[in-house]
Amino acid sequence: MPPKRWAAKGAANKVVPDQERKKYNDYYYFYRRGEPERRRNKVKLASQPVNLRLHHGVVPDEIFPWRTNEGLQRYDEYYAYLAEQKDQMQIDQKDSWDSKDNESEESESEDSDDEEEKEKAETEKWETARGLTKDMYEKGAGLHFCKILGAGGMGIICVFVSYNETQTPTFWTVKRDIGGYDEVAREKETTLTLLRAPHIVQVFHPDKEKPQDTDDDEPLARRPKKRARTERSQAEVRKESRATRAGQRVASIARKAGTAARQPPIGPTDQVEQVPKSMVMEYVARGSLYDWLEGLGKLKAGTEPDLRIPNRVLWDMMACFMKMCLAMEYPPLIFFPNLTGPDPLAEDFVWNTDDRDDGNMVPELNPGPHNGYVDKPAGTSLIHFDIDPQNVLIGDFDSESREGKHRVSPTHPLFERMTDTHDGTPMFKLIDFGLARDMSVDDACRRNLKDLWAHRRCGKPGFYLPEQFTREWEAIVESPDAQQARVAGQYSWKSNLWQLALIMHIVITFRWNPTNTIHPLRDADLIYGPPNDLPLKRQRKRSYPTYGAHLLDPQYDHVPIRLRHLVARCLCEIPDDRPSFEEIRAEIQWACDHESAEEKEAARQWSRTHFEKPPPPVIPPWKKVESWAKQKTILRFDQYLEKYPPK
Repeated sequence: MPPKRWAAKGAANKVVPDQERKKYNDYYYFYRRGEPERRRNKVKLASQPVNLRLHHGVVPDEIFPWRTNEGLQRYDEYYAYLAEQKDQMQIDQKDSWDSKDNESEESESEDSDDEEEKEKAETEKWETARGLTKDMYEKGAGLHFCKILGAGGMGIICVFVSYNETQTPTFWTVKRDIGGYDEVAREKETTLTLLRAPHIVQVFHPDKEKPQDTDDDEPLARRPKKRARTERSQAEVRKESRATRAGQRVASIARKAGTAARQPPIGPTDQVEQVPKSMVMEYVARGSLYDWLEGLGKLKAGTEPDLRIPNRVLWDMMACFMKMCLAMEYPPLIFFPNLTGPDPLAEDFVWNTDDRDDGNMVPELNPGPHNGYVDKPAGTSLIHFDIDPQNVLIGDFDSESREGKHRVSPTHPLFERMTDTHDGTPMFKLIDFGLARDMSVDDACRRNLKDLWAHRRCGKPGFYLPEQFTREWEAIVESPDAQQARVAGQYSWKSNLWQLALIMHIVITFRWNPTNTIHPLRDADLIYGPPNDLPLKRQRKRSYPTYGAHLLDPQYDHVPIRLRHLVARCLCEIPDDRPSFEEIRAEIQWACDHESAEEKEAARQWSRTHFEKPPPPVIPPWKKVESWAKQKTILRFDQYLEKYPPK
């Protein structure tokens, strides 16, 4: 714990308990040092399992330069205290290695426990998949199980297939909670607000529409609290029973028709909405960016040591990431309800500022003031919190998905259709909004201090935001807004931008984390060099402390300097120093204007080679899937096919 003399003024009136404050401060102290968390001083550092260690670089002699207000001016004293503890921690680590022999006696029992846990998880995974398949048939959803795509501690993702009138298969991704969790419902509600956003994986919704936001000042609707079972009225129970019986009748009719014609039922139907704890999404065949980067890494380590991603592909990827931020900040169906097009999954629009004198990219929804701005409406401040390469999927090329030109309502002249946007590079799509939160100023998440502090642990280690792990939190007494913090808790669309820029850093460097994962504190961490004494208006380029300054090293000279500068600015420590939508778009437009036809064609050929589309999933006999779903014993589907092979 920091000494009492370091505590900021007003500490006696703290709303957040000291124990909770210590929990987060200790965790992020170890996180910034690149070491595992030492839980309540009971577990030695070296005894932590390897998978719990946080692999980050460490930069010594850190001195935090920013002092944002009177409550944040005692960092030197606090860091002196941390330095005193450093030697003791190293001693503890040495002692833990000395006692390593005693720990080996327990390894065998731990291994057996791990095997039991794996077997239990495997059984639970297949039981969940079988239950999901059974619900699909009972509700008459018209979806048939193909395979399990992935599974985690809270849910599984399966591939299902549906057929139209001509028996053409269409693949879908279906997510369901495991056990007693109920996170998919909230994730589905959040993702439905992003319908028609082309760079967001779309959820199947029968009416393909969502009510418009009638009040521009009102934030996104939050999920209502679950009521107790005893509060359900008889009318609700009867309504649910009628819907269930209707679904069963539809399923029965479909099964009879399918059996007679030896064809599977047509789907998906509107009864998909009746399947509990599940979410049906579009199927993205090329998989995640994480898997793709792993494949490129193996090529670089093997047959292609000089493998480099073309500049056009990097710029296109940056453009996709910018549009992801746009979609989360300004959901199309809320801010642009008049968008039209036959296929909302294929719409792709870019911002056009040529018709505006002020150059603002955000259109004016209504004349007059709007949250203090006349021409820039407040966005939703939807923060993803879990953006990483595993949650970015690689979609299709335009030639694979476009079915015609989409038009925009003339009431929104700020959008234009961009031809051949993804002809040379596939579209990238964002998934997994399970941790997403509306963090606007008026939202309950910011007013509830306990929730605000709890959001510091949202996400994955290695991809936490500066707004979460900054040392400013160590001087926060109540709310970071009340103390005018510049980094701590200042969540906005630029938080999403920071995590997406971290992915760009990985793509450029083929390294999973920046070298400097603590605060950028040295002159080397300023992308335009050390600051000078000139006023800002006389400086040609302002200097920013950033986590991406090393991108300017000579080893990355094969990447355009303007792209590296842009990514480094997106990785700035202070959110206000990160670029705006206008600046990002201007850089991307410059790259498009200065690209030769030869470079464009070379990038296109490279993409067609390295973004090769895998074959479609193997479709099992639908009758076997149906009979497997009805079985009472727990059998994996492959085991069921071995035991009862198709005739």
